Amino acid sequence: MVKEIFTDVVIAGTGGTGLSCAIVAAENNLKVIAIEKLPKIGGNTRISSGFFAVGTKEQQVEGLHLSTKEAIRQLNEYNHYLNNGPLTKRIVENAKPTLEAIEKWGMEIKLNPTSNTTQYAHKDNPYAGGSYHMYQNKDDSYERIKKNLEEKGVKFLFKTTMKDLVKDKDGLIKGIIAVDENGNEVKIYAKATLVATGGFGGNVQRVAKLMKTNRMRSLGVPSMGEGMTALENAGAVNIDSHALIHAAQLARSKVTQNTSKKHLAGFSDNPLTRLLLTPLMWVDPDGRRFTNEDTVYDTVLWANAGYNVGGMYYILVDTKTLNEYTRGTKLTVSKAGPGATDKPGDFVKLADEAVRLGTAFKGETLAKLAEKADMNLKNLETSVKTYNEAVKNKDDKEFAKKSNHLIYSVEEGPFYLLKAQVAYLGTVGGVRVDDHMRVLDKSFKTIKGLYAGGANAGGYYEGQSYPAYEGLASGFAWTSGRLAGLAIVSDLGD
Repeated sequence: MVKEIFTDVVIAGTGGTGLSCAIVAAENNLKVIAIEKLPKIGGNTRISSGFFAVGTKEQQVEGLHLSTKEAIRQLNEYNHYLNNGPLTKRIVENAKPTLEAIEKWGMEIKLNPTSNTTQYAHKDNPYAGGSYHMYQNKDDSYERIKKNLEEKGVKFLFKTTMKDLVKDKDGLIKGIIAVDENGNEVKIYAKATLVATGGFGGNVQRVAKLMKTNRMRSLGVPSMGEGMTALENAGAVNIDSHALIHAAQLARSKVTQNTSKKHLAGFSDNPLTRLLLTPLMWVDPDGRRFTNEDTVYDTVLWANAGYNVGGMYYILVDTKTLNEYTRGTKLTVSKAGPGATDKPGDFVKLADEAVRLGTAFKGETLAKLAEKADMNLKNLETSVKTYNEAVKNKDDKEFAKKSNHLIYSVEEGPFYLLKAQVAYLGTVGGVRVDDHMRVLDKSFKTIKGLYAGGANAGGYYEGQSYPAYEGLASGFAWTSGRLAGLAIVSDLGD
């Protein structure tokens, strides 16, 4: 038997997008039903750390006087104007009131000023590094938001998964078809429908097909793509979905999916992460050095560089370097991405253990190393020779690595290759929307009754990467949800 429910607004997904929309709808006395496949609210925003916004009271207290005009200019330029200009403008301009709204409804926020940024490449740019409003005490904050929404009449249906959209013969969207935890079908009829299911980052096969590689590492978000598929089946056009690639991980390292005051999602307490998070020599799977390793100080640029060689690369070190790391590295350890542990360790023993586990290769000579890693020896030898010359002369003629980072040559065997994989936190981008989050068809006409936001909505990113501004994806989720809510209120009032 199919259960039928009638409401004003139905929301699929209760991450930042869905919650923000629910807040606006509830404030305007609309009946709201929000479904969620998990047993609690938060979605992908639970593994995010903060919210990008400018002009906030938190920034004013710190003496940061940032303009939306400059933020919009920087984002447009970073995206090479492949983004939706009106949408970007509206998101940036509405981030501040959105942040104020979620604080009012229960989210605790603390600004992470530029001086405290974990992204060392951002220290000279307050827009990239000083706009990070970090969530505090997330479990309590989400519980407060949930309680306040329920008191306002919002009804949550947990362990309920969206499967499709309800459409009439004219293509008007009339609600959502879902399945509850017992496998029973639920039809929720509504005047307005928001799809905020968080992309499809949990669908490893779909991500691999989209990104043309299966070598990247997923942090295991729950979004499988049901909402995105339903949107496309309803006539929406997926313009720019891509994996939200985010730093890199040592292969098979045990990482956390949660964020806290001490570390971010993807953190590992293996001391070898200090090799991962310093600009040592990197080579691709065929033995070529491929980038300026200083990108390790910027989460996005680091991930982009690794993705460019298929999402997996190797850190090349010799035994002398490992022994020096046991005593302490001369390089600044990056805090980009999840950050590195300061836990002590014998790096030669740790590297040998990685070899035993199959996540690293060891060779007494470069020839033996290349043989074990199935790597082109000529490429490897040429790369090492060129790199060692760069270290000796403090001059990287290949990729312009900073001279003070050219410290560790690769000369004294045994030699090691440690496998690193680009990580992704889910997907971002999605279907074409207008600047009010109304979903558009291939003719740029609105699909009546249908709205999308967060990791289901396209136009905020260039379509391959996402801008290296801290809190951008999470801020977009909450703000796009608020804009969708405002559009629903306006449309239902017409």
